[in-house]
Amino acid sequence: MVDRFAGLGWRVMATTRHPKQLHPVTENVCVLNANVASVEGSDRVIDYVETNWSGKVDCLVNNAGYCLSGPLEMLAVEQIRQQMEVNFFAAVLLTRELLPGLRRAGGKIINLSSVLGFTGMPLMSLYCASKFALEGWSESLYYELEPQGVQVALVEPAGYRTGFAQHMEWPSQQAGEGLSYDAQLRGFESFRARLAQPQRGNPADEVVDKVVGLTRRQKMPLRNRVGGNSHALYYLRRLLPQTLSDSLIGRICNRLMQEK
Repeated sequence: MVDRFAGLGWRVMATTRHPKQLHPVTENVCVLNANVASVEGSDRVIDYVETNWSGKVDCLVNNAGYCLSGPLEMLAVEQIRQQMEVNFFAAVLLTRELLPGLRRAGGKIINLSSVLGFTGMPLMSLYCASKFALEGWSESLYYELEPQGVQVALVEPAGYRTGFAQHMEWPSQQAGEGLSYDAQLRGFESFRARLAQPQRGNPADEVVDKVVGLTRRQKMPLRNRVGGNSHALYYLRRLLPQTLSDSLIGRICNRLMQEK
């Protein structure tokens, strides 16, 4: 995504905890070694904007995130809080600090959500919760900031070929006595292994195209689904009676997580 924006002539400031991932970069790209889920990382971004861009921001893309997986009662409190810190609060707090610059520029905010921002999935409850929260916050901001000339959009991709599955975080503790998630965990591990296959899914170019395309639109729509599965699940939720859609999605989840 950084290369695409830079190639179109944008001045880009990209944050990462692993700067070498973005090398080599062009002269109109600044890579900040900053964890935006921390106060120090957020401050570095704000200082850069003030120093180099006169405080103005034309577009903010919030795409920091990772997936915490596993049964709820096997997740440590620290893991639960960190999932929300990175996937939700980091975007909220950074956006809050950059709003004056976005307002001055008549800028755009693009938040990377997921198909799991409107559909739950077993053993991914905290990841889904973080994306559901991102969706509600973004929709509220869409209406809140419209009178000020700042636009907000969500991008809701399905599965694409990224490092998502390989970098899932797992529970740091075991289930309590008398509780068994063995079958579910085996099925989920099989599902994760399939997702992690190098040839699995399409490259993420379609998601990048969607984000770049939104910056070119005079008026961004609030929700922007990417991928056939995202569209299918959205309309399944929207068009079918709730009890029927709940039943169908439950069957889909069970089928995806069968041991293979």
